[in-house]
Amino acid sequence: MKTVLESADLAIRFRGVSKSYRLFNSMRDQAISVLGLNLPFIGNVNSKEFKALQGIDLEIGRGEQVGLIGRNGAGKTSLLKLLTGNFEPTSGIVQVNGGVQALMQTGLGFYPDFTGYENLRSSLLYNGIKRADLEAAIAETAEFVELGDFLHQPFKTYSLGMRSRLQFAAATAIKPDILIVDEVLGAGDAYFSGKSAARMKKLTSSGCTLLLVSHSMQQILQFCTRCVWIEAGKIVMDGAALSVVRAYEEYTRRLEEEAELARSNGSGSVLADDTLRDRLVDTVRLRSAEADSDSVELNTIDVSRWPTPEHGLRISRIRLLNSEGAPTRQLRSGEAASFELELLADADLNGDVRVAIVIYREDGFIATRLISEYLRLKVLKGKRVKVAAKLDDTQLGGSRYSISASIYKELDLNVANAAVAYDLISRCFEFRVLPPISDDVSLFHQRSTWSAE
Repeated sequence: MKTVLESADLAIRFRGVSKSYRLFNSMRDQAISVLGLNLPFIGNVNSKEFKALQGIDLEIGRGEQVGLIGRNGAGKTSLLKLLTGNFEPTSGIVQVNGGVQALMQTGLGFYPDFTGYENLRSSLLYNGIKRADLEAAIAETAEFVELGDFLHQPFKTYSLGMRSRLQFAAATAIKPDILIVDEVLGAGDAYFSGKSAARMKKLTSSGCTLLLVSHSMQQILQFCTRCVWIEAGKIVMDGAALSVVRAYEEYTRRLEEEAELARSNGSGSVLADDTLRDRLVDTVRLRSAEADSDSVELNTIDVSRWPTPEHGLRISRIRLLNSEGAPTRQLRSGEAASFELELLADADLNGDVRVAIVIYREDGFIATRLISEYLRLKVLKGKRVKVAAKLDDTQLGGSRYSISASIYKELDLNVANAAVAYDLISRCFEFRVLPPISDDVSLFHQRSTWSAE
């Protein structure tokens, strides 16, 4: 049952929500069931129950930006359709506070034979815009989509990117209480994706609640502060976006490894066994929690690692040192610092390696990369060696950051897909840079020399 939420602080609440479907073996069986026929000569109807959602408990506050992730078939779309009122839950209660605007399929709700302008007008009126504001909203949206004379053409003649532009612009022309976006942000070109991102930021900063479904982890980190991971119809992780994304990325990589192993030896998949799948989910959650530690140094034994072709050398500890050489998780822009990696040899090593650190902003974009030249290492099995990347002054702007760290036997930046890695740890260490002055929104601080003649 879907009801209105009385709490002013919450936008969405799911309480014990489950949704089941009957799957039929044939159209004949489905027709018999729908028509309610129960005649002796018809025979048995073959069907089975599919549990799309199982006991979902979820609360989303007003103004929150929440990402929803999970594999195809995990239950994300079923959850959204319960939220929009397309479906009723099999059991439990769905409660919503405010109007919901959903972008769940490119072109949905737009008439193929209507022109762009006609579709835009009908969409705005349907979504409740006042007639006094209609013409101004149409003009603003037409300017935003930049489709020119195509707005006078039938919608059915539009490309996928053009449809995405018009649908997104129409849905965001009126500020909704709750905005649901399901993958459609990726349908436009890079230029329009940037405009859409700015429009989304403006909406969410004004108090709109955002529920974003995407397979792009960068989009999740860019727009969301919180993330909910659904697996097999259940919420398996709900927390800070980076923590959940980190765990989910390792989970999907591990599934790819298991699938490759199953193909090679003919064994069953992890997904076919609920116990093995749940065990894998628990493992990646614990590893993500280890990376979230507030300790000034990170012991990497149990954190998320990418599969690598080479073995024999791995990162065992990561530290960020301030200008005085003390471990820290916080720097000030302009301060000298260094990243220190401790490497552990699993076998005798005498050769050249390259070490790389990629620094990500909190929105998922790469801020910069620190990549060494080839370093000559001679280390015996079981011994450790330290490598460090020194920053004479930290030019990063004030923000939160995370890093990925890796060691390479072979790395040519011009042919990155040919790289041979010993170890690669993804988004494993977080730190903060304080701006030189308050309210400074600079992405970085470029050093410069001035002169006058």
